[in-house]
Amino acid sequence: MQEANLKRRGIAVAAGAVALAACSGAAADTAFDYWIGGPQATSAPAKSEKQADKKEEKAPAAEAKAEQSFSTMSPTATFLLGPGRIHDDPTILWPGFLSGLRGFEHFYEPVGNPIYFESPFNYTGMRFLYLHHDFPDQSQLGGGDLNVYALQIRLALTERLGFIATKDGYSDLNARILPNDEGWNDFAIGFKYVLLADKEADFVLTPGLRWEWVNGSRGVLQGGTHELSPFISAAKGFGQFHVLGNVTGRIPTDLDRGNCIVSWDVHFDYELDPQNLPGLAPVLEFHGLHYLSNGESMPLSVGGLDYTNLGSTDVAGSSVFWAGAGLRWKISPHMSVGSTFEFPLCNASGDIMGNRVTVDLALNW
Repeated sequence: MQEANLKRRGIAVAAGAVALAACSGAAADTAFDYWIGGPQATSAPAKSEKQADKKEEKAPAAEAKAEQSFSTMSPTATFLLGPGRIHDDPTILWPGFLSGLRGFEHFYEPVGNPIYFESPFNYTGMRFLYLHHDFPDQSQLGGGDLNVYALQIRLALTERLGFIATKDGYSDLNARILPNDEGWNDFAIGFKYVLLADKEADFVLTPGLRWEWVNGSRGVLQGGTHELSPFISAAKGFGQFHVLGNVTGRIPTDLDRGNCIVSWDVHFDYELDPQNLPGLAPVLEFHGLHYLSNGESMPLSVGGLDYTNLGSTDVAGSSVFWAGAGLRWKISPHMSVGSTFEFPLCNASGDIMGNRVTVDLALNW
């Protein structure tokens, strides 16, 4: 019995040796593994190879995902001097500081109603403003004009949270029922937060809150009342066509010295020829302002529009509508210029909206 078992083992060893000798390279290794460990031994390398292939397949996908998540500039944004930038969004203090929310640079910032028409985008930059406003001759102000020189500042604190300083500067007022004067404007600061940003849908939604306090010159109709102004802004892209909108409430802290106001703004732009005229888009904007309450500061039936809050005694229930046409040209990712000519849409003599020219120069991080 023992001799028979020994013979069988000898035959098995001999057969293994023959198989090993008949094979070479990888085939020999496979035959040897099969003889020693059976079928499971040969399946392990195959399984390892499959796992390696899967890892190699996942690696490019992970790299693409990482590249997308760290991508900054919008691939469809165009600029007169090209998309080159002076920096590559280095991390300063924490991610998102200064750089803000990237990926929507193909949109065009609004021009008109610069104090209250806040865009939904979060970025860091300075905006130099010049505004020339003509009062209607038939209005209670008796005609005249206003020149405003201002600087707006925006600071991205994180990717979605931003600080805004939207009202300041210096005014030269020449209203015929008032003595000519010049002086400083009130200051207004606030915060906004990008609540929804969908790059695939090309949509952004941002609420915010602005605070204006009394520190301007009364000779240029500033310094009337503190004002709290919550707002919500949105933007939607349709290829080369873009729409921006804003709704703002203006609530004076002293209802006797100011009027409660609701205003809205809509901006349309279209890139005519991104290949031959990169960064250039005509803009068309519409603005509306509605007085909700009377004040007790000024015995007038006209309000302060977007320039000031007069606290007029006879404006509740009245509205003002005006439009603006112009263009914005994005010179580079760090600079753009814009201008609009604005005009009343109805009842010019019923308020202080005559004609207006707004020009700006925006410098961004």
